Amino acid sequence: MRAETGSSPPQTPLAGVTVLEIAGGVAGAYCAKLFADLGARVSRVAPPGGDPLHSVRLDPDEPVTVGLYDGYLNAGKQIVNDVHTAAACDLLILGETAERSADLPSPRIATLDISWFGSEGPYASWTGTDLIAQALAGMVPPAGPAAGPPAFLGDHQATQIGGLAGYCAGVAALIGGRSEHPQRFEISILEAFISAAELQICISEVRGEALPRLGVNRFLPTCPLSIHRCRDGWIGITPLTLTQWQALCAMLELPELGSDADLQGARSRYPHAARLEAAFDTRFPTRTAEEWAALGRKHRVPMVIVPNAQGILDHPVFNARGSLANLTLGESTYRVPLTPLRLETTPPLAQLDAPRKATAPATPLPAVADDTAPLAGVRVIDFSMGWAGPLATRMLADFGAEVIKIEAGRYPDWWRSVDWSTDAIARKQYEESRSFSALNRGKKSVSLDLTQETGRSLAKALVEHADVIVENQAAGVMQRLGLGYEHLSAGRDDLVMLSMSAFGGGNIWSETRAYGSVLEQGSGLPCFAGRPEWPPTMAHLAYGDPIGGIYGAAALLTALYHQRQTGRGQWINNSLIEAMLPFTTPALLIKQATGRESMRRGNRHPVLVPHGCFPCAGEDNWLALAVVDVDAWESLAHVMGRDDWLQDASLCTTEGRRAREDEIEAEIAAWTGIQPAGTAAAMLQQAGVAAALVHRTDEVTTDPHLQARRFFYGIERAHVGQQWQAGLPLLRNGERYPMRGLAPFLGGDSEALLTTIAGCSTAAFRQLLADGVVSLAPTNLRQSG
Repeated sequence: MRAETGSSPPQTPLAGVTVLEIAGGVAGAYCAKLFADLGARVSRVAPPGGDPLHSVRLDPDEPVTVGLYDGYLNAGKQIVNDVHTAAACDLLILGETAERSADLPSPRIATLDISWFGSEGPYASWTGTDLIAQALAGMVPPAGPAAGPPAFLGDHQATQIGGLAGYCAGVAALIGGRSEHPQRFEISILEAFISAAELQICISEVRGEALPRLGVNRFLPTCPLSIHRCRDGWIGITPLTLTQWQALCAMLELPELGSDADLQGARSRYPHAARLEAAFDTRFPTRTAEEWAALGRKHRVPMVIVPNAQGILDHPVFNARGSLANLTLGESTYRVPLTPLRLETTPPLAQLDAPRKATAPATPLPAVADDTAPLAGVRVIDFSMGWAGPLATRMLADFGAEVIKIEAGRYPDWWRSVDWSTDAIARKQYEESRSFSALNRGKKSVSLDLTQETGRSLAKALVEHADVIVENQAAGVMQRLGLGYEHLSAGRDDLVMLSMSAFGGGNIWSETRAYGSVLEQGSGLPCFAGRPEWPPTMAHLAYGDPIGGIYGAAALLTALYHQRQTGRGQWINNSLIEAMLPFTTPALLIKQATGRESMRRGNRHPVLVPHGCFPCAGEDNWLALAVVDVDAWESLAHVMGRDDWLQDASLCTTEGRRAREDEIEAEIAAWTGIQPAGTAAAMLQQAGVAAALVHRTDEVTTDPHLQARRFFYGIERAHVGQQWQAGLPLLRNGERYPMRGLAPFLGGDSEALLTTIAGCSTAAFRQLLADGVVSLAPTNLRQSG
């Protein structure tokens, strides 16, 4: 698919692309923001009667926070008053609350129609909020105290991911080129957010039951996964392997824990979680968080500072990498998260309100032969493992790219298994992982031992015929193997390569050992969640992995579009922790506007009152509820039969309800306590109140709405059996993208691809097997550490 070279690359990757946003909601605004930050010219039509985002306070007690988030979302856009005065556009974005009139302009390429639940299905007419999407996605139940209620993750998280999914669909459509008729993509915020819950869903399928809620910062199957107060600040830890556990205990001068036979495995530590946390809490206050993090890097233990808002603003690596952009609103300038698509040649804009330079319209790309596969002809060599990298490449495969996964018998993808005994290998237990099956569908597998020169040479031969390289190895590994970007791009200027690591490459913290939990901790997000008396509160077993993976896919799509336009590739140096920073934007704005840290409100909301999870009939059944305006409040009162609330004028305002929040929540809990959660949700939604039952992690795949919309692929694979797998969170012209194939068996495509692409003969391939360069099963124990 290599494009003709010769034209000079634009300053931004989407220069010349025109976008029209019909405003309405955070997801649509964030989608359009991403296009603007990557150089597209975005025009925004405000809703009739004005944009509600203008008047939103991030902190109800601080008038200076009015409109700040609106300014963040809409910087750099041209505001127009009438849709018919806007110039012709390549892409049309409809926000989740935008009016969908019949006389909207027709875009040249595609319409991106973003909504909470999609236009069809049992929930199509429901009112959504971030809490409602989190509840239905199964993200809420595992978080929070064991007795409940489940913990709200925070605002603007599902909506940002919904907007990001819309951006991915739009750029994929741009790559696919103009079709006979403009395409229409329907993006569901709920479906997009389920990407963050896939691991929990897979674990629940294996367990045959939902993941339990074990307490604040306790998530199966990893223990400890926790945050502790230090002499100055907080430290997050996730010692997973035995080597990491013993090193942590040695650092803390707790040798008796490191040698305790009952504490050698992450799962076996769970019955002792309270004792371990208490022991840690006696040791961490002896040093600062910065000192502990430095020791963690030295001893390769997953430990990281958990910064508050000021800590993010002062962070040495964030400042060195330019992780924060400048946003000027009126006479004030704020530092906010840079859009985390770190294209080295054509980076996102760091001055968000800068005027857009006029550029020539982008040249429409010729349409692909199959417009259900906009990435047809793109070949990806995928060196990534785990969750983040494989999710990014799965998205490319779902869009039609050929993805070739590189593994080795000595070092298979760690998501294949945790049992490398001889018996387990003999019965192919490494092919039973549901998580691996879900994250690697539609790909091919080539087994190459990259520690051998022959294996590296064959990998380079595959790269010579590829467009994209993806890797998420530890910092420096690819360079030491001679497979870094500087090596693979030698002699060609069209190669796109994505590297994904915790803090990105080339800085003083690049060696940080990290899992998905460490990414959430390192972003500071836990400092803004949970109740004030709790430690900084985590949302997830490995939240940073799926979020980083989706942003990785967005970065690859953006670089591929730029490559198609100019013939130029580039290195993408993504930080997975930076991918979490956009979630912290409200807290950063509050800190800079008021001088104080954002208040931690538990399940309450700064704008929506009442808001939270309420107990229902039965064991551990909960209703998520959010009152978005006075009409919803009156509807809630009607459903509950509370005429006294209707007659109380003080409760018609958010401020009035906030003053009596304890009382109102107690009354709601008394009412919901005798209601089945599903029944209560249906009654409230019919009355116009945002509500939903809180799905356990084993209930998401059987949700009637998601089943009616065919969101999950029903697959059957050898060694796995039947499985539901989440698809792309979008419909194209009313249809799902087709399933591209099952996850590959280890090395299963080695012979076919090495002979057809790398030029191996049949005899040479047999020798590769004999020499252990290629293997079709694990050949020795994985190294720990």
